[in-house]
Amino acid sequence: MARTIYTVCSRHVVRIPRNRQAANARLVQLEPGLSSLIHFLREITSGKRRFPRQQTRQVIRDVVWQVGLVLLLIESVFVAEKLLSGLLVELLAVSASFGKSLFLMAALMPEVFELALPAALLIAVYRVALGMREDREFLVLSSAGIPPYGLVRLILKIGLGAQVIALLVSGLVEPLSRFAFREVMFVAQYSALAGGTITKTRLIDTRVGTVWASPRSDEPENPRLFVRQEPQAGQERIVVANGARLTDPDRAGRVSLLLFDFSVDDFVVPPASLVPAGRPVRPMSAPVSSLRGQSTSQSMVINDVIALDPRGRDVAELTTIELFWSAGTDRAHLLALGKRLGRSLLCLLAPLIALIALSWTTRANQAFILPLACAGLMATEIIGTAALGTLAGTGLVPTLVLLVIFAATLTLALSGIAASRSSAIARPGLGRS
Repeated sequence: MARTIYTVCSRHVVRIPRNRQAANARLVQLEPGLSSLIHFLREITSGKRRFPRQQTRQVIRDVVWQVGLVLLLIESVFVAEKLLSGLLVELLAVSASFGKSLFLMAALMPEVFELALPAALLIAVYRVALGMREDREFLVLSSAGIPPYGLVRLILKIGLGAQVIALLVSGLVEPLSRFAFREVMFVAQYSALAGGTITKTRLIDTRVGTVWASPRSDEPENPRLFVRQEPQAGQERIVVANGARLTDPDRAGRVSLLLFDFSVDDFVVPPASLVPAGRPVRPMSAPVSSLRGQSTSQSMVINDVIALDPRGRDVAELTTIELFWSAGTDRAHLLALGKRLGRSLLCLLAPLIALIALSWTTRANQAFILPLACAGLMATEIIGTAALGTLAGTGLVPTLVLLVIFAATLTLALSGIAASRSSAIARPGLGRS
């Protein structure tokens, strides 16, 4: 029976079969160049010298944990920026409930996920691998005949898993969440108008005109309305109501707008030839017709009050499968499809960039090497997006083929660099004792 030797490092007890002791404290040194890449590909695909299961579970657990923390940080910053840039004011204006507010904030999170996940994966792999390197775990594994190839193979598997998750989120969750956000906001806005829960003056662009709604302290359920309409070219209509209310829609989707203590004035815009040069063309100061009354009712379609376009009007709300079927005839859909696929490939490249950055990390540059790696990842996304804009004109099949070739070439190039720097990856560089 083969004997087993247990080697102790700072965090784990590594179980090493005796037949792997032939390497005996030897780091794998690779010649730079094509031979290095060929040797790396043989090692990475041979299935030999696998990463020990105990370390594999530990690395996956640490990477997933740190990816989750970084994602939480990025998503929190993104949602906070959305709240401060206008969403919070909108929610307060319509008196949205706490549950709806939480749902709307959650629906925003997938919008940045496809870019946040590669960055989080790069940071997590870098930090986990740096900790293992400085704790001499790579030296222990190398002494057992397990070079850093096993780590490269492992993080590539993690990258593939993250790529699948990115495709699912960007191709299914994000489009549905975008529409859900519009739908819930539509319900909140309509409920505010129909239920009189407007708490501050709001500007609403509708298909029947531009509406200003302001609350009343004496009758909060009937807000004041100011409406500007353009019935036809050269005409302008101003509707002012001291109170207004919307009824619930019927089965046909029609609602009734009730106006109290209202006035309707029609104005005519004079021809431009009658306006002195240099002066703007404005309606006449006196209305051509006026109407006053105590109450009136107007029937209209609910979409005329607050528009809710069906899902799919915006390309971002289409799923990846829907984009795939329409990309052959629509260049905008092809470009959106290419962006989603290209950004998912960043999850495969991010771990390799992290290892390359690790190989150059020393005590002198450790403060800025990780930010440079993240900048390189974002630069790859920007360059790839610009290239897709040119490739989208060639058609669906050529674009997808070129995208696969580009991704494979870049992956092999980064793998070759990581292979040539394998000894630097394993050798501690921060001088910790």
